[in-house]
Amino acid sequence: MFRFWNAIKKQRFEVEVEKIEEEINRSKRFDFSFGVLVVEVSYSAPKGLSKVMPGKTISFHLTRKYIRGYDKMFGPFLRRYYIILPQGDRTSVNAVKQKIHKLAQEYNWGDVSIGT
Repeated sequence: MFRFWNAIKKQRFEVEVEKIEEEINRSKRFDFSFGVLVVEVSYSAPKGLSKVMPGKTISFHLTRKYIRGYDKMFGPFLRRYYIILPQGDRTSVNAVKQKIHKLAQEYNWGDVSIGT
């Protein structure tokens, strides 16, 4: 059972690592910086009722609407989303962070942790 759980944990982060490595390579090629946000939403946030994308939450869909079109957002994995902000410096990353905190207050998501 322990080996099975370790295999699942390793596999779960492969997508995240692959997308971040892809963005690192792109930023080296075009010589620009990028930011990565890790957003963790509390379990009190409302669940979505989507048949097309089961498991996605309302918070995921709302956050997706308020970021730039070329920003990459993927997840949720255990209420954790990853947002890659290409061509983003620290100021733009903090601006997106503030938008997400504002959304969380507006829609009563409960505690939201955002790491940069």
